[in-house]
Amino acid sequence: MTAHPPLRALVIGLVTALATAGVLALAAVHLRAREATSEVDDGTHTVPRTEIARTLSGQLTLPFRSGPEAVHCSGDLRPVPYAEVRCTAHFPLGLDRHLAVEVTRVRHNQVTYRRHALPR
Repeated sequence: MTAHPPLRALVIGLVTALATAGVLALAAVHLRAREATSEVDDGTHTVPRTEIARTLSGQLTLPFRSGPEAVHCSGDLRPVPYAEVRCTAHFPLGLDRHLAVEVTRVRHNQVTYRRHALPR
């Protein structure tokens, strides 16, 4: 026995809606990941700006879509609670996103930091 055409369309619609909801949930979780942990560089005793930029670029990349073309940070991040560095993410459409990266926790040579958007 075959399914009736309206029932088949309903099933296809439900599967499509569930798949779309899953992709949107994954994107939301990925974008909400605002914390990261990096090791302090032995020579400079900071988290290098290149490491922060690489981490931010990964956090700002959506599934199935490219992230920023480049991320530039104003300096290295000192391993001191509440220390902050400013960064700018440059996206392909010419839009820039300004971010602050702040240290939330320091443990041994591990620095945990979070990002938050700055007003335009």
